[in-house]
Amino acid sequence: MSRHKRKSIKVNFLMNAFLTCSNFIFPLITFPYVSRVLLADGNGKINFATAIVNYFMLFASLGMPLYGVRTCAIVRDDRKKLSRTVKELFTISMVATALSLVVLLVMIGIVPKFQEYRGLLLVLSSNIWLQALGMDWLYQALEEYSYITVRSVAFKIVGIILMFMFVHEHGDYVVYAIITVIGGNGSMVLNYLRSFKLVDRVSLRECNLRQHVKPLFGLFLLSAAWSLYANMDTAMLGFLSNDTQNGYFGASVKIKQMLIACISALGTVLLPRLANYFGNGRTKEFYELLKKDSSFIMVAGFYVVVFCIFDADEIIRFLSGDAYEPAVPAMRVIMLAVFFSALYTMLSNNVLVPQGKERIPTLATVIGLVSLTALEIVLIPSLGAVGAAIGTTVGEGVGALILCLYLRRDLSKMFSGENILKCIAASVAASCVLLPVRGLVSDGGLFVRLLLQGSVFTIVYFAALILMREKFTTTVILSRLQKK
Repeated sequence: MSRHKRKSIKVNFLMNAFLTCSNFIFPLITFPYVSRVLLADGNGKINFATAIVNYFMLFASLGMPLYGVRTCAIVRDDRKKLSRTVKELFTISMVATALSLVVLLVMIGIVPKFQEYRGLLLVLSSNIWLQALGMDWLYQALEEYSYITVRSVAFKIVGIILMFMFVHEHGDYVVYAIITVIGGNGSMVLNYLRSFKLVDRVSLRECNLRQHVKPLFGLFLLSAAWSLYANMDTAMLGFLSNDTQNGYFGASVKIKQMLIACISALGTVLLPRLANYFGNGRTKEFYELLKKDSSFIMVAGFYVVVFCIFDADEIIRFLSGDAYEPAVPAMRVIMLAVFFSALYTMLSNNVLVPQGKERIPTLATVIGLVSLTALEIVLIPSLGAVGAAIGTTVGEGVGALILCLYLRRDLSKMFSGENILKCIAASVAASCVLLPVRGLVSDGGLFVRLLLQGSVFTIVYFAALILMREKFTTTVILSRLQKK
């Protein structure tokens, strides 16, 4: 019998949803303050340095975040196999991390642009070795979402307290970077210490590192494409535009990232279960879980994307202040990328990666990256943040389309066309009601307007889904009523 009890999907989802909400709520607390203190150029410096460090973090990870979850999830019911697997993967990860840090230090010494950001790059490079030390992939494979959530929220609270204590002036962006490292990855030290309770010590002589090289290389290519894609727009703005435009773009990207995390919350929880099902030949359960994931993405995706497009001006002003009003057009454009990204993430991480077909999303990402880069080279010099947003949205759409074409014969097992049409209809209905409401409450306070408009849109959207008997929404509501 497994030493690791099978966790409830509902409990895992609730814990991950709470974690995702914290990822949304805490920036609501910190980002308005940081935006006003550091201003667009200070935030632009942080965004550029973070994008550069993320590239080196990519080489240090070697695709481990996905491969570690998939591999450990398959053997998690056998403590001996799990312990040996963890030892093998951790060893590979630490070697790659050391090499990545050495290369980064050399680049800081010889690249003039990097020398301008030397302090920020050195501080943010701590994320590289902390991520390797923390072995988050082990905790996800064991579905330890309660521990992940409590740990993460606790360190976020510490980060918020430190930020209000020490970030007060425009030049405090290095201090802010230190605090983001503590709040974001300080808990990885606890991960490492706690891992000794989850797995046994294994001698390196008992390990077979070579067996992981080929599959890791495949996922590394996928991760490399993802990382290049995710950070290309910020890096391109740094080279082709200026810190202010990067700051405007960063304001819209932070909102995009929070929304993607919300929409992908269920898929994140399901990943180890999906890998376990497919790895053990349980294909029926595999596709049943995928249908739940796709239904959630459609319901949540249309809801957040449509509302944020309509209310982009007030959301930006509320989160970042009036000085960030030029970020509104970029946010409206990049909201479409939220939906494309969530769809791509599901088809890639939850469908193809568990099947060992990571070469397909790698190809899709590379093609999306080429599309993004070509557009941004042309658009960023004249359009700045808006040009970056257009490139990102087109790239996301291209990647998602390629995966849909490849999986076209299996899409009916994962998606319901009827439910998609109902989500579109509900979005239209909610938008038609929201437009006149925006005019009626235009004279109220910013927070009150957002609250009223958000409440009206939410009520109309979900009421329409219930009236149309959209399957996912009604199933969730009925299950709640039955419990009561």
